[in-house]
Amino acid sequence: MKNIILIMGVLVFIFIIAATYLIPQEVPMINIDESINMYIVADPHLMSEKMTDDSDTFNNYLSTVDRMMKYTGFFLDVIEDEVKRNRPDIVVYPGDLTNNGSKVNHQEFEKHLKRVKATGAKVYVVPGNHDIGNEKALYFRSDKLHLTESITYDEFSKIYDDYGYKDAVSKDENTLSYLVKPYQNLWLLMLDTTKDYPEPGGYLNRDTLKWIVTCSDMAKEENAEIVVVMHHNLLDHSEIIWEDYTLDNNTSVINTLHECDIQVVLSGHIHIQDIKSHTSVKTGNTIYDIATSALPVFAHQYGQLTYSPSRGYDYETIKPDIEKYALDNKIEDENLLSFNEYSEKFFIDNLCRKHKESIELLDISDEQKEEVFKTVTEMNKKYFSGYRNEALEKLIETEGFKIVEGLDECFIQEYIMGMIKDQNADNNKIHIPVNN
Repeated sequence: MKNIILIMGVLVFIFIIAATYLIPQEVPMINIDESINMYIVADPHLMSEKMTDDSDTFNNYLSTVDRMMKYTGFFLDVIEDEVKRNRPDIVVYPGDLTNNGSKVNHQEFEKHLKRVKATGAKVYVVPGNHDIGNEKALYFRSDKLHLTESITYDEFSKIYDDYGYKDAVSKDENTLSYLVKPYQNLWLLMLDTTKDYPEPGGYLNRDTLKWIVTCSDMAKEENAEIVVVMHHNLLDHSEIIWEDYTLDNNTSVINTLHECDIQVVLSGHIHIQDIKSHTSVKTGNTIYDIATSALPVFAHQYGQLTYSPSRGYDYETIKPDIEKYALDNKIEDENLLSFNEYSEKFFIDNLCRKHKESIELLDISDEQKEEVFKTVTEMNKKYFSGYRNEALEKLIETEGFKIVEGLDECFIQEYIMGMIKDQNADNNKIHIPVNN
């Protein structure tokens, strides 16, 4: 008799647990006087420490990229700390989750997402061009470079099932794009925009555009706003660097998103902090493409989008205090304890190197080349941090800038002049009212 009672008790317990999971979880509503906070962590490019060593081969590799590959895992630790302390409602990762798409890197990144989700945040990802079928999936061992296992298209959605795909209310049949409904009145359209993995270019085919319209119709029926999250850029964020960054068929995509009354696109890929907008001639409505800079690239920041049904959208960048985090966590790495100085030096040595090579080709004196390089370096730091136009006023008055102005037409001149002919002076903050 006791065994029967025990068995019945166990069955009742199992039934209660099962019923709990079977009951549909109610999707919350953002009330008119409430707001939600969303973090945007762009292009983290995780390179697991399991895949590296302290060798000349690895260190030589580090000097060829603009991102701090040695500290990508550390930066994600900082993000986890920021999420735990500040408790955003949503965290999105718009692609290039890993540096080279290796399976080990994806498995480690998934562990990071699990810890972020454990805080109560809703977490969503889309792939970037680095993430799938990457023939350059590699690791460093014994001073040699080795190829390792990458992941397939299908494996991506399985690894990240708990971070969007399982909760999708609709999935595109042609891509890894999906629609999620974190709130009744705020939905996220997570778009897979890579044209041909692992090539860098972006594209959305006609069938996917039709699916986007279908998603929009669903949202309009429920009076919900849609925010788009994607890896590639909708609009050109540079007059001279746009190929393979902006979607190949961005005109068609722009028209589709205007048709859907979508206002906000969150992108990454280009690694600079920049906001561009496009206004429809037909409707007068404006769509904003907010490109958040890459986390492991100077100025090492992430974005925050706050949405309120009454006030609209407010976007700003957040720059975590890396040195304080390192100190508080008793990290002994001097590069991290003096991070502000180290990051500027890394940026100049790695990213500004190509500009220095271009300057060396100019037909001017060595002293003038040095002045030009100093100005280009300072403008580049501002540029990647999101500042343009009058925000560069002090640098426009330098001797180096005046020399650039007087040059014959060349790349350096075009690049520098593009910084002072931009749409916005400060791309770190913007308010976007909701369309009526």
